[in-house]
Amino acid sequence: MDLTLSCLLLFGLLYASFSLLFIFRKKSPRDQRSPPGNTGWPFVGEALEFVASGRNGTPDKFVRERMDKFSPEVFKTSLVGETVAVFCGAAGNKFLFSNENKLVGAWWPPTFDRITNAKGSTSNVILQAKKLRRVLPEFLKPEALQKHVPIMDRVAMQHLERDWSGASNKQVEAFTLVKKFTFEMACRLFMDVEDPNQVGNFSKHFCIVSAGLYGVPVNFPGTAFNRAIKAADHIRHELSSILKERRRQPNDKIDLGTHDLASHLLQSADEDGKFSTEMEVADMILGILFASHDTVTTALAFVVYYLADHPDVYARVFKGKSQSQGGIHALFLSLYCI
Repeated sequence: MDLTLSCLLLFGLLYASFSLLFIFRKKSPRDQRSPPGNTGWPFVGEALEFVASGRNGTPDKFVRERMDKFSPEVFKTSLVGETVAVFCGAAGNKFLFSNENKLVGAWWPPTFDRITNAKGSTSNVILQAKKLRRVLPEFLKPEALQKHVPIMDRVAMQHLERDWSGASNKQVEAFTLVKKFTFEMACRLFMDVEDPNQVGNFSKHFCIVSAGLYGVPVNFPGTAFNRAIKAADHIRHELSSILKERRRQPNDKIDLGTHDLASHLLQSADEDGKFSTEMEVADMILGILFASHDTVTTALAFVVYYLADHPDVYARVFKGKSQSQGGIHALFLSLYCI
């Protein structure tokens, strides 16, 4: 008990000391090149307010309050341990997208790099992003998508029959099942993994990584961040083993319409004619999973929620899909494609 109290007192004194340093630093003249804003508390920044807005169902409140207080165009804040500038509106988006690799460049927090990138280097992430941009248009061109759709249709049908229509009770947890469906689809299209046990193993570790990705970046045994690093390493090595086995197979010409993204990345050389290693491809696939999973899952879940909340709209949508492409599984697949 005495040891616990002593540790708490020590932690309080340290935090108070750093807070004082932070306050005195804020009183120093502000860099004129820095946008207006507030970086919040030391280390924590404004992350707690940002998370609270999201959990209350008003994620835009965090941004709008600071736009009203500081600037409708750009303001600064502190999230995940880093000072960041937030660009707002059409002008801000135009500035970012028209000046990429000129005035602005790709950047990820060190915590994100450590989890999703085996080398933990931002420069390596940028090189991987360039290769993905060269490969993805071929993988997603209309001719290739026409061949992907039957695969997606089969995955959607199996998921609905197993987890929705086959449910033992009349109620289902839509968000949980949508997350499962999105991950199953990603495993099939990105990695050509269909075995339920293998997908379940990837999913279990992916959830651990997601839980620690935006947590406190303390790499100490038992922390969420430490568990996330170990889980990401597990996914990376499992995927690397799969890719090594594929590389041993006959090196036939890849058909973009029938092969998964990981196999295509293995077969694609960069501008210098250099091929990616299995671990580099695993890093790229892991990054794509994080970039796409939550966004697609959230969009699908909201569509399901609003369709359930507006039965008249759902009836018209269902009627149209039933007449054109075969029922509810076609509706679910079309939502995923959107």
